[in-house]
Amino acid sequence: MTRQNGDEREQRLLAYLRGEVTGEEAKRLGEELTSDEEYAQRLERLLLGEDKGEDDREEVKSALSLSEARQRAIVRRGKWKNRLTTSFYAFAIPCLAGVLLLLVNGWVGRLMYDDLFRVAWDMVNFTQPGVSVGSSGSQVGLLYGSIDMELREQVGREAKNAGRFRSTNVLWNVSARPEWTGGVREQKLFFRYPLSSGEPEEDTAYLRTPAWTTLEKLPEGTVSQLAISFDSFLTYDQYVKLVSRHIISDSQETVWFAVDTGVELKQADGEVGNLLLGPGEVWGFAERALDYGAAPIQVNGESERRMAAFMGEMKYLTEQKSLVRDMGSALLTGGDPQIEERYRYLQEKGLRIYGAVLTGPTKELLRLKEEKAITAAFVGKIDWWNWDPPAASGTQKSW
Repeated sequence: MTRQNGDEREQRLLAYLRGEVTGEEAKRLGEELTSDEEYAQRLERLLLGEDKGEDDREEVKSALSLSEARQRAIVRRGKWKNRLTTSFYAFAIPCLAGVLLLLVNGWVGRLMYDDLFRVAWDMVNFTQPGVSVGSSGSQVGLLYGSIDMELREQVGREAKNAGRFRSTNVLWNVSARPEWTGGVREQKLFFRYPLSSGEPEEDTAYLRTPAWTTLEKLPEGTVSQLAISFDSFLTYDQYVKLVSRHIISDSQETVWFAVDTGVELKQADGEVGNLLLGPGEVWGFAERALDYGAAPIQVNGESERRMAAFMGEMKYLTEQKSLVRDMGSALLTGGDPQIEERYRYLQEKGLRIYGAVLTGPTKELLRLKEEKAITAAFVGKIDWWNWDPPAASGTQKSW
């Protein structure tokens, strides 16, 4: 707008305030005021005496021929407009902040959830012999999130509920705890770490005899869990060959392996005699927990894929040290998982097995009594026969 046009419009407003415009002109001016917010605000400022000196204010007031009611109406309009504007911002700003906070809460929470779930899954499967993770539920959020995992123990063909593993996060502060059925884990499986290779059988007979005696006394028609340890370290293929000498694959299933990660050796340095490691002290993996990717690991001859999957998860855990420490404080006896030290040791020595958890028909497991390389055996849970019912997805194989 040019200055000349601006002055002309200003004069039209003053004429309107003085009542000097005709009905037709007043109508056109009203339409302009309706469509031009800035022009309408200028009318209000003239009426209220804003943007004028004291002398100009008096001049405008003396020029006004509007009725007192009309002046009050215009003033009220200005006041209500200011109130509505203030109310809008007072309402809109908190709403906008709430929406942004909700979006950030869900977005960052989702990013955190992927790592929280994977670390919790791995730490349970790697530190609790014979236990694996089942179904789970979650609440995703940055301000508050939670993961609730079912813990299972396989006895025969049936996976039984052993409790739950719960983790929560408030922002980046994570806490976790296992909740075992009955308050404590009913059966703890132990493993003997091979302090030296090829020890005479009689040195550890007391660690085997009670288990064999229990299996002998149990009747046909039962299934059992059995944790066994060896006098030396084995590769996966060597383990399969050793067990196959006594039990065919269809008569047992190996559900968990105890693995040498170097930290056990440090504990052994301060021990006298046999070193027995239980939940929270032993480290290993649930075999089915390595079933990553589109092609499940189910058949013999895939030991390299199994080992690569385990090493891949160990490497991932070294990249999540804070979360691993939070989860480990609830699952490990010492609290510190020492994950980087374990991973370096595995890279140097390779994956070496010194124990396993098997399940199957009781009398089939008893056949392992003849294996001289077994230095310790512990019986876990026992149940009635459930070995024959097929799995819903078809035949399951342990290797």
